[in-house]
Amino acid sequence: NNPKLFGYLWPTLFPYGVGMMENHDVRSNNAIGFREIDMKTHVAHLLQSGPNCRFQVHLSFIFVIGNLIQRRQTSFNAKLAVKRSWFPRVDALLDKISESTIKEYTEKLKKNPFAKPETEGERAASKLIQYVNYVAEHVPGSMSEIQNMREDMFSIVNCNGLPHIFLTLNPTDTNNPIAQVLAGRDIDLDKFFHELSPGSENLERSKIISQNPIAAAQFFHKSVTNLIEILLGTKRENKRGVFGEISVYYGVVE
Repeated sequence: NNPKLFGYLWPTLFPYGVGMMENHDVRSNNAIGFREIDMKTHVAHLLQSGPNCRFQVHLSFIFVIGNLIQRRQTSFNAKLAVKRSWFPRVDALLDKISESTIKEYTEKLKKNPFAKPETEGERAASKLIQYVNYVAEHVPGSMSEIQNMREDMFSIVNCNGLPHIFLTLNPTDTNNPIAQVLAGRDIDLDKFFHELSPGSENLERSKIISQNPIAAAQFFHKSVTNLIEILLGTKRENKRGVFGEISVYYGVVE
């Protein structure tokens, strides 16, 4: 619980020791009007601000903060789900398990995943796994998110029938000049293709996109949004696109 730690980790990003996430030392008053925001919102603002894109192109900031946010989501939003008919069995097993038993059994399984429970507490913990499911809400890439998407698709099929079209969209960010503009390059898109020889700038484009993953994500989002709103016609007045009128669509990002 030390917001100054972020300043120590990235002194080039916070050179004056201010502006770090979760800095509760800066309190709001009636004159300034500061308000407290969560880390995810603060990081999203930092990644989209600044003319030099220093947060976007930093080598470790995105990965460390992304890992930290995901670990928080996994820890704070994790729950254990049990069928109601199993409540008496689970309650009896929980009474036999102590905190020390969990730690010792966890260390034993780390050393040998096939280790058999020996004590009464370890046998209860092993039995408890059969009745309890781990559920994590709003965690990207978790089994809970995958299950929710599967249920969404089942509901769409039940209400609207089987889909008629399935397509995979893979925007080429390293070969598109729009992605280069989003990454900060000063390019005249009207003259770009006239002054470009075949096969040139491939290395330069790939280098710029690899250094700025935020620009690649923005380009992907813009490409998919334009496909849905313009080509499929979801934002048109008549709701008609290249495939006719779209009643429902569902997309998943790999």
